[in-house]
Amino acid sequence: MGPGIRKEGWPRVRVWIDLDNSPHVLFFAPIIQRLEHDGVEVVVTARSFSQTEELAAAHALKFKTIGEHRTPRHFATRVTATVRRACQLANYIRRLRPDAAISHGSRGLVLAAWMLGIPSMTLYDYEFISARVFNQLSSRILAPSVVNPATLSQQGLDMRKFTPYPGLKEEVYIYDFQPDHSVLDELGLDPQNLIITIRPPAEWAHYHNQKSELLFRALVERLRAEEHAQFVVLPRTQDQKNNLVSTYGMGSKPFRFAEHAIDGLSLLWHSDAVFSGGGTMVREAALLGVDVYSTFAGKLGSADQALVTSGRLKLIRDTTQIQRLSFHKKTRVGAVSNGNLETRNFVYRQIFDFARAHGNGLRRVA
Repeated sequence: MGPGIRKEGWPRVRVWIDLDNSPHVLFFAPIIQRLEHDGVEVVVTARSFSQTEELAAAHALKFKTIGEHRTPRHFATRVTATVRRACQLANYIRRLRPDAAISHGSRGLVLAAWMLGIPSMTLYDYEFISARVFNQLSSRILAPSVVNPATLSQQGLDMRKFTPYPGLKEEVYIYDFQPDHSVLDELGLDPQNLIITIRPPAEWAHYHNQKSELLFRALVERLRAEEHAQFVVLPRTQDQKNNLVSTYGMGSKPFRFAEHAIDGLSLLWHSDAVFSGGGTMVREAALLGVDVYSTFAGKLGSADQALVTSGRLKLIRDTTQIQRLSFHKKTRVGAVSNGNLETRNFVYRQIFDFARAHGNGLRRVA
């Protein structure tokens, strides 16, 4: 039975999806739409973090905000915050009685689902995250096929739970992307001049490397010398924006901040260069054919390494590389995307089949 058809007589299935971070909105939006088209009820929760709520609303998703991001500096504080949100999620989800739970790296969902006896599927694409909670408590793990299974096994994953998927997670939503030119007016950008997009490193992440901040500081100073360029800064949180203004002096021209959630893919497509401290944005830009540079100094994941090997992503490892940077105005005609429909179809099929396999209509929740 192909996607888009729900067999008569099957019990109705209810799936819970948690949006823990803003990239998860773009990833899950087409999946949620397709699940609902196939007769699956979808319950969506979201964490108040970055632009997650704004993006979810922009994609017309119905969701309940539960929990918020804080910037804990110590492991114990991070654990406490995760457990607190998991309890909040469990209290909310208990009465809705979902058959299955799905997330892209939401520890809160995995813990809450485990508390309630709900089978969960976790997707993640960076094999060097702290994955113990996912590997031990999730019923199924999905990761890109470029990730070495031996690495996952060494981190304690029972490989019977593991399913590799083709491509990268960003291909789930990029393959049919069409650029919107209105983002230029929204940000007050002149398309005739250089447009450079900047994403600072996530300095609170457990995998953060201090060298990333040194590279970022050198990058900011180098960009100040670029005449007639327009720099759009995309901070991850309001606290990070405040720090960029106070520490790096980025509160005035030539830098400008995106104050609200924007069409990030269209901004990347219109950019002549993109700099990011790693993460989803570098892969999005690479798949869109943009000149993209990563200042992430931590351990490189297989997904990024695949893009480096293919020449679509450039790594910045020292300040001398930053000093040698040169920029040129690009001519873009139409959407340039290396997205892959196969990735979306495969991931969707795994989620749909996982939900249906547990949708026995009983929804027994502790």
